[in-house]
Amino acid sequence: GGSGAADPDLQEYADALQVLDENWDTFDTAKGTKDGKVTMADLEAVLDSPAASSTLKRAAQFFTDHPEYWHRLEMAASGGRDGVTSWQDLDSELASVTKPSSGGGRSTGGSRARDIVDNPNMSIEQKVQALLMGITEDTDEELLDVMNEMASAREERATLGTSDSDKARGAKLDTSMKELELRLQTLMEKRKAMFDLMSNMSSKFNEMAKTAISNLRSA
Repeated sequence: GGSGAADPDLQEYADALQVLDENWDTFDTAKGTKDGKVTMADLEAVLDSPAASSTLKRAAQFFTDHPEYWHRLEMAASGGRDGVTSWQDLDSELASVTKPSSGGGRSTGGSRARDIVDNPNMSIEQKVQALLMGITEDTDEELLDVMNEMASAREERATLGTSDSDKARGAKLDTSMKELELRLQTLMEKRKAMFDLMSNMSSKFNEMAKTAISNLRSA
């Protein structure tokens, strides 16, 4: 049947694309010069390189083990099977692959929330706090991701030269930096809102508890 987003290879593919995107220059120059393109020879050079991290090797290994995904990537923007992946190919694949997976990520949050709501051993206050904590943790993880992406974009920006392909890549990095800064700002605001909400709810629950206790005493 249709495995859809549950396809483990597709998830690995999305991860490998992310690694390729964050370390584009390393892959681009692994075998030969910086030409804005990644080939199977570059991937093999990464696998052979003692300096390459396990993350890079895992991504390279994925493509050498799954040629069908490599062909899908190299044809993404150019439409031709030439054995060469450009960052335009990578861009269009990242856009198409990451969208469904982010929705999938949210559904796990949804099922976790349902578990909390359905838990008969938790009071209303505990449930609310647990739900808010869950959202805050997700926000924190997202914040870290955004900060890491910003750091690697800055690092790559610093290594770019003056060639046309570097300028194009630089312009793309500038655009993604602006998007990341906006995301960072939104996440910081969301985190603060969650924190304020948790503090308010704690004091509200305490007031309600005090009122209930004094009502019981006077009853």
